Amino acid sequence: MAKGADKVINNMHSWADRQRAAVIALAQNWAGQLEGRAKRNAPWRDRTGNARNGLFGSTEVTGLWRNEVKIRLAHTMDYGVFLELARDGKYAILKPTVDAAVPEIWESYRNLWE
Repeated sequence: MAKGADKVINNMHSWADRQRAAVIALAQNWAGQLEGRAKRNAPWRDRTGNARNGLFGSTEVTGLWRNEVKIRLAHTMDYGVFLELARDGKYAILKPTVDAAVPEIWESYRNLWE
């Protein structure tokens, strides 16, 4: 293969690696933001603080080629399911937090790829 072609291919690989790192970094940033929003806006009154403190955001890179990035917002307390689903979602925080942030998340990724 010609020297110029090798350089182009190497540059493309470098660009793809940088974009992949940026996608993961942005996901990590969003996981932290979602966690903070959920903790600030949880609609229940704390008794022990365990439920609020147990809210967490995280990221996971999966897929055959490690090409899927997931952002997770979850509870650590076993009664988190009750908070999310009981009383017609009166104390739910996970879905409302994510739903409110989806437009911003999409926009941030769109901007990343421009």
